[in-house]
Amino acid sequence: MFQGTIPGPMRSIVRETASQWPRGPVYVPCCGNFTIERSMAGMGFALHSSDVSIYTSAVGRWLTRQPVGIHLREESRDELAWLAGSLDDGVGTVATLMLGTRFLASVGREGLWHERVVRSYREQWKAKHAETVERLSGSDIELVSYEVEDVRSWLQKVPRDAPVCSFPPFYGGGYEKLYEPLEAHFTWDAPEYEPLSDDDVVSVLGAITDRPYWLTASNHDVPELHPYLRGVIKATPRAAPFYVYASQARTRIVAPRQPIEPVKVPRLREGDELAGPLRLSLLKPGQFNALRSRYLNPKIAPGAANLAVAVKDGGGRLLGVFAMAPSTFTPDEAYVLSDFAVAPTDYPRLSKLIVLAATSAEAQLLCQRAFSRRIRRVATTAFSNNPVSMKYRGLLRLHKRSPSNEDGWKFQLQYQGPMGQHTLAEALQMWAKRWGAPMTKTGV
Repeated sequence: MFQGTIPGPMRSIVRETASQWPRGPVYVPCCGNFTIERSMAGMGFALHSSDVSIYTSAVGRWLTRQPVGIHLREESRDELAWLAGSLDDGVGTVATLMLGTRFLASVGREGLWHERVVRSYREQWKAKHAETVERLSGSDIELVSYEVEDVRSWLQKVPRDAPVCSFPPFYGGGYEKLYEPLEAHFTWDAPEYEPLSDDDVVSVLGAITDRPYWLTASNHDVPELHPYLRGVIKATPRAAPFYVYASQARTRIVAPRQPIEPVKVPRLREGDELAGPLRLSLLKPGQFNALRSRYLNPKIAPGAANLAVAVKDGGGRLLGVFAMAPSTFTPDEAYVLSDFAVAPTDYPRLSKLIVLAATSAEAQLLCQRAFSRRIRRVATTAFSNNPVSMKYRGLLRLHKRSPSNEDGWKFQLQYQGPMGQHTLAEALQMWAKRWGAPMTKTGV
């Protein structure tokens, strides 16, 4: 219900740490999405919270039975008139803002995808809004107070011996950017404040940690707090680590774990001759994880696949794997999360055959069944130290080249191409003609 970026295991650590604190008031500055308050619900604490964002303030005021005080801007009344009846200065307004974080960024923007998003919410608004109101009404969060105030001034009012728990933004502009669409269409008594400078961060950390009981966390390693490091959380392989600091707490390490299932299919090996016809077989998530761990470059962080497919030859031997997910922004596009060939074999360009299989008409049909939509194109991202990917060269079009955002690579290459313009039989024929020559081995 509440949106946030704090990893799930963090809530368990907060609850475990807070269980050692004396019952009474607990102060939560920069409360964001009320992760801390939800973690401490039912533990007997009197929770006092503060923040400065429009979203958080709407929720906080409603939880403390204050008027929400948020209204549609005059310039948005015509375009968003269908929201007006849901704004009741209470739970209805909070539900509207929560749903608004999902579609308001598309309001007034051109493009089929944005138009479909807004139309979908407009047509289903009454049902979605009623459902959100019902879920909010069942919330078990109880706040004693909520104030719209900057963390620097609010912490000065907190008693020196009271516990403080906070995940302050150690980087600028995060929440401002996140809630920009809400600010664009709604007006409220927004506070004036300056983003935290480096000196401000040190000051805020000092105010939080200068007391008997405290806990803070960040997705940045804070050297000043190394003596108080109590945990490191990396919830998923692609997630950035989250560092937990506290006055007193048990040490915890949270690392991603992926389920593994054995794959008993024989694989193409050195000395084996590849024979047609090609076949596609669906893989279970655990089987895909096992094969990916065995054959994919370990420097490439894995992602969760909606559709994982094994490519086999006529002898039933595994040649490689590809995994797909529906594109987030392009309705008729599938995103290739992974594609790799087994190794070692006698075929140095076997990976090109896996790409051809992934863009075949048979693969297109599997994607359309799995994603319940028409699929006409594929896209993927390659990380390389070369300006082009030899695996995709000649098969997909290089759409964009940029510096890599992953360590160990120079380039991040975006590739696109059509899907369904050849069959598996044609793919094998094309590959055999252009890239299918086996290595020539010479004896000593």
